[in-house]
Amino acid sequence: MEDSGKQLIDINVQKTIKLVGNTTQTEFELLEYTYGALAEDKNNPLSCVSVSNSSLSIDIWKGCTWQCRYCHVQGTFQDLNDIGMMPTKPIKRSNFSISQVIDALVKHPFFIANNSIISIGTASTEPFAKGEVCESTFQIMEELTKRGYKNPFWIVTKAGFPIEYKERLSKITSMSKGVMISVCWASNPKHIEPVNNQRFKYVMEAKQAGAWVSWYFRPIVLDWHSKDLSTLIDAINLVCNRYSEYIDVVVPGGLRWTEGIEYGLTEVHNISMPEIPRTDNQKFFPEDVLNLILSLLKEKFQNKPVYLKSSCALSYMLKSPSITSVQVFAKTECNISNCPSNQRGVCSNGSIFNLTTEKAQEELSRLKVPLKAVSWDLSTGLITEPSLNAVSYGVRQTVYKQLAGTLTDQNER
Repeated sequence: MEDSGKQLIDINVQKTIKLVGNTTQTEFELLEYTYGALAEDKNNPLSCVSVSNSSLSIDIWKGCTWQCRYCHVQGTFQDLNDIGMMPTKPIKRSNFSISQVIDALVKHPFFIANNSIISIGTASTEPFAKGEVCESTFQIMEELTKRGYKNPFWIVTKAGFPIEYKERLSKITSMSKGVMISVCWASNPKHIEPVNNQRFKYVMEAKQAGAWVSWYFRPIVLDWHSKDLSTLIDAINLVCNRYSEYIDVVVPGGLRWTEGIEYGLTEVHNISMPEIPRTDNQKFFPEDVLNLILSLLKEKFQNKPVYLKSSCALSYMLKSPSITSVQVFAKTECNISNCPSNQRGVCSNGSIFNLTTEKAQEELSRLKVPLKAVSWDLSTGLITEPSLNAVSYGVRQTVYKQLAGTLTDQNER
C-alpha cells in the first residue's frame, strides 16, 4: 500500500447503501463504512479508523453484546450481519493486526503525534467488554505508548473499568498526556439498554491508576423516563452520593437523530422513534429539561465542571483551549456550562483568535486536504473552495479541530 501520508485526502462524501426494512417497510439509507472512516476500502487498515467529533477512533471489532437499541453503529452497513443487525458477539472486523492499523494511522496526515486524542471502540463496540475486546483496547494504548507517542486516550464505556487492568492503566497514564474514562449511564429502561450493571463500581481504582473519570449522563430521552423526571433525579442523587469524589466532570446530553439510530430502534428492535428533530447528528435536549438537569448537577456536583460538549471535558483534562473551538462556534453551550474560571481563561486565549486566512491555508496544506482557504473570520468561519459543507464529515471535522490548534508548537506534533 502506498504511504498514506503522501496521499491527498479523498474529500468526497461517504458512500451509502439503501435497503427496505422487513418490519417497517421503510427505505433506509445506511453508510457503507463507518461514519468519518479514513478509508472506504476493506483492504485498507485505515478502514478501521474514523474521525469522531473529538478524536480518532480505532475500531477493530464488529458487533456488541450490549445491544443498546439506539446505538449509532447500526447505521453502518459494514457492521451489520446477514439479517441486518449488529452481531451480539464481537468478531474481528478485518484481518489487520493492531500493529498494522497503527502503522497506517501514524503515517496519515490527520494523526498528530502527541496531540490527536485516540478513542477506542467509539464506532464499533464496548471497549471494556471482557476477554479479547478489553485486552485489545489495552494493547492499542500500550502499542502507541511503546512507540513513544504521548497521545491522550478516551474510552467511553458501559461496562465500567476492569479492575484487573489497574496496573496496566497506571503505566499508560504515566506515559501519555492523559486517559479519560467516560462512564455512560442515564438510567435508561431495560428495553432500551438490556445490560443493567454496576458501571461505576471501580471508578475509585481508575482514579488511583491516574485516569480522569467523567460521567457521560446520556442519552437523556423523555420518552424513556417518568414524566416527572424522577428516574433522572434519582440517577443524579445516586451517582453524587456514591461516586462524586471520584468523578472529575459530568457531561449530560440528549439523543441525536441519524438514519442508523432510527433504523436500529424502529426496524431492528421495533421501538418507536422518540419525537426529536430529524436534524442529522444533532443532539436534542428540550430546554426546560436541560435547565432542570443542569441546575441539579450544578447543585449536587458543586465543584465539578458540567459540560454539554464532550470536547470540553477532554479540553479540561488536557488544560488546553477547546479542541473544537466551542467558545467560538457553540457559544450557547459554552455559556451555560458550569466551567471553572481558569478553564474559561485558557479557552479565551486559544489560538483560534489569532487565526488568519494564510495560517488556515497552511493547515489545509499540512493536512493534505485539497481545499483553498478563501477567507477566515470569527463571525463567518472558514470559507473554502470547494466548500467545507460539500466535503465528507471526516475531512470537515478534522479541519475544524486542527484550526483550533494551528499555533500549537510544531515539536508537540
